[in-house]
Amino acid sequence: AHALDTSSVSIAIRMASSACATASASACRARVFTPRAGHGASGTASSSCRETASSSARRSGAYSSRGRGRHVAFVSADGGIDEQPTASSSAATATSLSPSSVSVLASLPAIPPSQLEQTYLMGSPFEREQWFPVAFAADLGEGVMIPFDLFNVPWVVFRDNNGQAGCVKDECAHRACPISLGKVVHGRVQCPYHGWEYTTGGECVAMPSIKKRLPDVFVDAAPVVERDGLLRVWAGVWSSDLKTQHAAMAKLDGHGLAPPEGFTTMAEITVELPMEATEVMERLMDMAGRKTQTEKVNFKRIDTEIVNDDVFPKIIASALRSLCTVTPVETNFLPSRVLESKVALEGGGKDWHIHQMHAVLPARPGKSRVLFRLSTDFVLLPKTARQIGGRVWSTLAEMVLHEQLEAVRAGGGGSAEFAAETYREWMREVSTN
Repeated sequence: AHALDTSSVSIAIRMASSACATASASACRARVFTPRAGHGASGTASSSCRETASSSARRSGAYSSRGRGRHVAFVSADGGIDEQPTASSSAATATSLSPSSVSVLASLPAIPPSQLEQTYLMGSPFEREQWFPVAFAADLGEGVMIPFDLFNVPWVVFRDNNGQAGCVKDECAHRACPISLGKVVHGRVQCPYHGWEYTTGGECVAMPSIKKRLPDVFVDAAPVVERDGLLRVWAGVWSSDLKTQHAAMAKLDGHGLAPPEGFTTMAEITVELPMEATEVMERLMDMAGRKTQTEKVNFKRIDTEIVNDDVFPKIIASALRSLCTVTPVETNFLPSRVLESKVALEGGGKDWHIHQMHAVLPARPGKSRVLFRLSTDFVLLPKTARQIGGRVWSTLAEMVLHEQLEAVRAGGGGSAEFAAETYREWMREVSTN
């Protein structure tokens, strides 16, 4: 970890290669920080050291992210060459995509070949091949990092100098320190341990702890798309095959997640629950109704520093909640574990509705993250109302989410039953693929 003089660079590299090949990444982390569960899922630290400093550098050693748009050849783990077409050929065959998806595909950084060890991943490849909403775009300001876990892999999203969101594995290639404990410097994430810096494509471009930067050192990166106020990450393997990329982008065009026309977002909250994502979905989709209330569900807000024990917003939110009776109108399930629904408020004004979006992320075994957006079509001057009473609406969203996970509910009608059956069919397909 100390700066190396010129004469010892090669020795240190060989030592790093040997040590990384025989020592576990968790042992390295134990000397630095107490890692979150799942941080040792892929052994990125050992993989990066071996592939950069030894003769086994077949994936990252032959990869270059420089010159996006020109011909790039990836060397696969078995030594074969996997060709990535140029930007001009990409544009020529992208006619089946929407203009926004074509633009997004062209702007994505070159993604290095995956180093994730499939053994430690949750879910099936079929389940992971979706664009998962991982954070609300409004929460990712300049210089902000948002760490999250997805299918037992730690990731962190941030913005580069151009404001474009990127996503890299939350483990430094040097000693597996969580990068999210560091900071964003000139549009790159900087590890707090030795200052190594990474681009949105996962390339390490600064190593202040050594005299000469080692070339072609990468951490895993994932494509991220900002759309409909959400940051959506592709959780599957990102192929260099053009047709496969188009098939992935087409899934974004299939169904948008923006509030319907006439609705305005009033609250966006992100919470973590000590519960499997499957159980969270089952509770949210318990459309047959519950005869008894379930046990209390404790979740942790991770999107805000607002003190939840503030009394005034809770009083106002409780009053708003008690004014109307909720009647389900429409419910849809999407394969990226997204549940959209619209409910009518009886007892309010004429044709008052609330649109809800739940995105449920399988984070780690026994852990999940939920993004919940609440939108309305009846609030006068909604932007002003949210600016003035944002804490009230945020508290109301918390109350609604608690109720959906815990409380007794009536049946949801034909639309809800269809959504539940769609979910069950998807679960069966996931379990067999």
